[in-house]
Amino acid sequence: MKSNNPSEKTLNLLLKYEVGGGKAYYDKYLSKFTWPGGASGPTIGIGIDCAYYTKTELANIFKFLPENEIKLIQGSVGKTGESGKEYAKVLRNHGIIVSWEESFKIFKTITWTKFSNLTEKTFPGVKELKDDAYGAIVSLVFNRGTSLKGPSRLEMRKIKELIPNKDYISIANQFRKMKRLWVGKGLDGLLERRDSEADLIEKCA
Repeated sequence: MKSNNPSEKTLNLLLKYEVGGGKAYYDKYLSKFTWPGGASGPTIGIGIDCAYYTKTELANIFKFLPENEIKLIQGSVGKTGESGKEYAKVLRNHGIIVSWEESFKIFKTITWTKFSNLTEKTFPGVKELKDDAYGAIVSLVFNRGTSLKGPSRLEMRKIKELIPNKDYISIANQFRKMKRLWVGKGLDGLLERRDSEADLIEKCA
């Protein structure tokens, strides 16, 4: 693995876009289940979208919760879009809460490891990049997953081609081009996130 922990700038970026910057925002808005929109599922913690985990993974992540709550959370698997939105309401109404302390522990011990490993498998050579560029690409996978198929993943395929040459400027440009997918869709946070990731990468050049 590239690193057991994200770089400071990567961590700040992830906290900004996943949990509004840190504990105060998290406690107020995100300690209960939410639905971020789009193809998301029921989400809690630092970007734990439960639709995209297995039941076994969810049991491990939320092992500190009562068994009945874990079983409810496991019902999130595969529920994305509108079904994810509705199931997030069920979980929220049940009153399941994940504290900031538990959330940050999950992120450091489970989530970062999972997504850095996925990133390294999807983008060969990414470990050779500078830490902030590496972190920005992990952030992308954290947000969009690892699929490289279809027209919506064109820029991600190009990023894969560019990584071995450490072409930081061109990689950053692909992050910005990716914004075409969300323009005019009320997802300005995603547009800003791609620019922030691109900025991290460009500064490595």
